[in-house]
Amino acid sequence: MCAVQYRPTYLHSWPKLTTMYWTCLVITCIQLTYCKVVYPPIGVLDWWQNSIIYEIFPLSFKDSDGDGSGDFKGITEELDYLVDIGVTAIWITPFFESPLESGGYDISNYVDVQHIFGTIDDFKDLLNAAHSKNLKVIMDLVPNHTSNKHIWFEKSVNNETDYADYYIWKDAKNQEEVIKNSSIIPIVPNNWQRICDDASAWIWHNTRKQFYFTQFVPNLPDLNFRNEKVHEEMKYILNYWLDLGIDGVRIDALKHVYESENMKDEPIIDSNMAVNYNNLNHIYTTDQEEIYDLIKEWRLLLDDFKQNGSTRIIMTESYSSNSVLFKYYTSGAEIPTNFNLLGDYHYTPKDYEREIENWITKMPVGATFNSVLQNHDKKRFPTSYGTELIDGMNGLSLFLPGVSMVLYGGEIGMEDISDKINYARGPMQWDDTDNAGFTNSTNEPWVEVHPDYVTRNVRTESYDPKSYLNFFKSISKLRQTETFKRGGLAMDIFNDTVFVLNRFLPGHENYTLIINMDTNYTQNVRLSDQISNLNDYLAVVVGSENSNFNPGNSVSTAKWLALSPGATIVLTDSISTYETATESKPSTSTQLYITLKVVLLCLCFTNICSIRAHIL
Repeated sequence: MCAVQYRPTYLHSWPKLTTMYWTCLVITCIQLTYCKVVYPPIGVLDWWQNSIIYEIFPLSFKDSDGDGSGDFKGITEELDYLVDIGVTAIWITPFFESPLESGGYDISNYVDVQHIFGTIDDFKDLLNAAHSKNLKVIMDLVPNHTSNKHIWFEKSVNNETDYADYYIWKDAKNQEEVIKNSSIIPIVPNNWQRICDDASAWIWHNTRKQFYFTQFVPNLPDLNFRNEKVHEEMKYILNYWLDLGIDGVRIDALKHVYESENMKDEPIIDSNMAVNYNNLNHIYTTDQEEIYDLIKEWRLLLDDFKQNGSTRIIMTESYSSNSVLFKYYTSGAEIPTNFNLLGDYHYTPKDYEREIENWITKMPVGATFNSVLQNHDKKRFPTSYGTELIDGMNGLSLFLPGVSMVLYGGEIGMEDISDKINYARGPMQWDDTDNAGFTNSTNEPWVEVHPDYVTRNVRTESYDPKSYLNFFKSISKLRQTETFKRGGLAMDIFNDTVFVLNRFLPGHENYTLIINMDTNYTQNVRLSDQISNLNDYLAVVVGSENSNFNPGNSVSTAKWLALSPGATIVLTDSISTYETATESKPSTSTQLYITLKVVLLCLCFTNICSIRAHIL
């Protein structure tokens, strides 16, 4: 017997349950034995709530001028491709002026662009071209830190009055001795550690004779957001780019923006181990309460730019607990990025089911689900799951409700390159010519191209109906249906390894995604064993290359389906798709809708009876 995972929030405050309540509950549970509903149908959508947001690392997307590095014009050249694969918004990782010592996240000027990408006019052209194709553009903002080559830092080092406190500076514990004798080693203010190299987060600067604080690497000093002037600088920067027409911001490393003022040592987790970043409980350097006020501050600013009903959105990047991220929602962020599906190991269907439920059933009322299964900081699908599950992972990403975030090249199954730092940031593989069509110059790309580009590229896959690209496009097109825009979600697991998702909407077609996440063995499943009230026959919308199912095939829900290792298929009960069914039945989407209605009606009736009994 399965449980309904979507509940009205007021149930916990109801009066004492009566016998009638239990009667209704039993009847309801009997009706729900065929599904686990985790997401109900929803109403009217804003532009971003069903979007496919495509992450572009500009250095690696397309080189238009032959210098070996991607650029704005290269992105502009490929906008039609992005529209064709169903993308509705592009998120461009940092493109500001930068020495590019930390992948562009080391910003030296927030109101100009990195010359390697082109000019500010090139960016404006990209923005206008994208908008003409109904594509939104989201900018990556890095507020936590700057490059140590930023003019602000240079002035702060020299203790110039207006900039002295733009960054976090602290004396050494033995400051007086150090000033008197330069040969004495300064002692750091506390045990706070850097994330990237397990060393102290405090860097001594000989010019200023103080430590500055950095949470990542020495060339990225943290800004001091307890200084109101820093807030004003960031507001000016946001105003500048919003005036140009960007449609939203993705706020990088938000959890790190504030640090506690008390400067206490962070608690050590295991006293038997050395002090390093992973052995500290980061109660003073992450997830400080002031972050919520910062989101509210920027939400008000972005709302001033809302034009023609088009929301300027806030996305956030924080590897924080759900309870923290849910407060991001209520503070004004539309998309607190959900990294819970972005595992460092091979997730099982149960893992995915648990993480999806934990977010959807507990997020604030009115919030929109989002999912990211690949990004520029994590291994690509084939590295974690093998090539057998490329279609399955893309299918899962696109099948879930709400916002789907996709890393460039994920749609063609790009793999990690051997570069230890930029493993997920290899050049986009456009065709089978030299350098994968990323650049047509004799100059080498800024980082190596994966050798599989000869067969795994956009042009080759465009002509193969069973390619990763065409599988991706088939499902991305479904996201334009009302079922995917506003429909509910139900999940089931067969044989511990087969993940089944159902998208439903009353009066509309029902869609079912089946993924065999076992990449070693064929799994045999019979849908009717666990999911009742499906039509007798469903039609195949698309099948992965390793599935042996093709569009238009008819599948009996009462017969065994043999799913080869990693096989993925999408089925539908749409009458327009097939005419195989021998008798008319309500679709699963209608049944699920009726079930939800029955739940609410039974509980409302019970409430009335309970109140009446209490009065009498």
